[in-house]
Amino acid sequence: MLVYQSQKFKSCCHVTIRVTADCYARWIEATATKGGCFIVTVDGYYEAKDKTIDKLFQFYHSDYVDDQNFDHYAAERLRAADTLILSGRTSFLGNKQYWTSVPNDPNATPIRRELADLYHRTDKLVISDTIRLPDLAPWKNTRIVSIADAPNEIRTLKEQPGRDMLILMGRVLWNALLVHRLIDELHLTTFPIIAGDGIPLFNGRPPIALKLIHSRQWQGSGNSLACYRVDYESALSEREAE
Repeated sequence: MLVYQSQKFKSCCHVTIRVTADCYARWIEATATKGGCFIVTVDGYYEAKDKTIDKLFQFYHSDYVDDQNFDHYAAERLRAADTLILSGRTSFLGNKQYWTSVPNDPNATPIRRELADLYHRTDKLVISDTIRLPDLAPWKNTRIVSIADAPNEIRTLKEQPGRDMLILMGRVLWNALLVHRLIDELHLTTFPIIAGDGIPLFNGRPPIALKLIHSRQWQGSGNSLACYRVDYESALSEREAE
C-alpha cells in the first residue's frame, strides 16, 4: 500500500496476478484506489507533481474523511494473494516503516491491524536496483528482483500455480508491464477529488483495449471502482484494421 504523507490517508497501489480454479494460469490486476491501492482523481492523476498526494486532498469532502470502506477492500484483495510485489526504494521503505509500526499504534483501527498482518505474512518481491538485504528487516519472506529481471521473473511466476500476486503501488512498474503484456486487469478507483495537474496514471497511451468486467460503490463513500480486463489482441486487431 502506498503510505500517504498525511496521517489521515494511508493507502496502496497494486497489481494482482490471480490463479483461476480451473486452469492454473495466473494474471495481473492493476488496481487504482485510495485506502488500499493507488488513487485516481476524477481528472486522471495519480499523484501531485512532487510525487506526494497530500495536495490532492486539499478539497476532499469532509463526509469521506473517516471512510474505511477501501481498507476493507484492500484486505479483501490481500487475503486472496500469496505474493506481494513492491517497487521503488522510497515506496518500499515507507510502506515497510508504516505497516510494521501499526501493531504498536494504539490508535490503529482493527482493519489496519489486519492489513499490517497480511503485509507481514504474505511473500513479497521487491523490484529495485538499490534495495539491499539489510533493508528488508524485519520482513523475512521477501526477495529482491532487479528492474531488468522483473518482466521475466513475473512471467515465470504467472506460469506457476498459486493465488493472486499483488503489485502494490508501482505506477512505473505496471506501466512497463503493460508494454510486456503482463497486466491482465486494471482496477481503477476514482476519488471525488480534482488535481488540476500532477503525474498522470498512464505513461502515454498504452496499446491496449479495456473491457469493463465489474464495478462497485460503497455506502458512505465517494469512491467508485471500475475493473477492466486488459485485452491486447483486440487492440492489436483494431490497429491492423486501420
